[in-house]
Amino acid sequence: MSYQSRALATSLTALLTAIAVPASAQEFTFVHASLNPAQHADFPVNMNFVERVQELSDGRISFKVFDSGALGDERQMVEQMQSGTIATARLTPAALSGLCSGISILNLPFLFTDGQALLDAVQTDEFKAICDDILISAGIRPLSYWWMGVRDLYTKEPVESLEDVQGMKLRVWEDPYVVKAWEDLGTIPTPISFSELYTSLQTGAVDGAEGWAESYNSRSFYEVAPHLTRIGYVQIASTLAISESVWQSLPTDLQAAVQQAADENSTFALETFTELQDGIYTTSAKVATVHEVSDLEAWSARSTGVYETFAAEHPGAAADLLTQIVESN
Repeated sequence: MSYQSRALATSLTALLTAIAVPASAQEFTFVHASLNPAQHADFPVNMNFVERVQELSDGRISFKVFDSGALGDERQMVEQMQSGTIATARLTPAALSGLCSGISILNLPFLFTDGQALLDAVQTDEFKAICDDILISAGIRPLSYWWMGVRDLYTKEPVESLEDVQGMKLRVWEDPYVVKAWEDLGTIPTPISFSELYTSLQTGAVDGAEGWAESYNSRSFYEVAPHLTRIGYVQIASTLAISESVWQSLPTDLQAAVQQAADENSTFALETFTELQDGIYTTSAKVATVHEVSDLEAWSARSTGVYETFAAEHPGAAADLLTQIVESN
């Protein structure tokens, strides 16, 4: 963490020490962090949670919201949630996989057929058995999950078939199973910080990236990678989480309010991103060339060998859930 980030974290810790400790009326002010800017499609979903908590708690919980990654990247956000500096945030499975690698089941290619299938899976006892206790012990408590759309491919050169990506250097999530899947697809996966992606595309350090079309639009990646290929290879999941130390500081009635807000927020996210999905591609088509592939089954067949690797490395609940999902597809 940089000196500036440490200084900010210290200031925020002092703030929470002063105002997040229950007073006689048991009122709390916490920090909610968002990696994306206020104009990003996920920001209203963040605010839905924040505002619903304030409403359900009758104003006893309020938030200071920091957007645009003001408190650091996801790794730094995770660290600050573990310390209690950040109370709540949306975190990707890739950000949490360092604490519990089993959560990478959410990133496996072509596993979930749609957003509802993903949400059905995360609500099962089998899924909760994979990581909940591990994450809580590490200082982060999952509250609920979002579905946010699908991950596609954006590149400097057009991609319309699996053959077109052979040998391409692609920025991918820092998740070992995502990396292996793209290796199996014939690319050279290159995990780099999201904050460095625009420059990496601009300089040719990478030839493209897999990612969400909304981020492609809002971050202007089309300026340096003018081709978007719709492959929808991952249904995008995120964890809405709370710092365990913050959770434990709350009386049970406020814990219930936070959990209710999170459960409602999961439904709100599904509805919001379902409505946005087609419009996202319409926007992309105005600024870039949008491609379809004719051999998507070949992409799936080549990349899903990673399932065996994941199951072998995660026997028990994770492997069992993976088998159930595959058999139900």
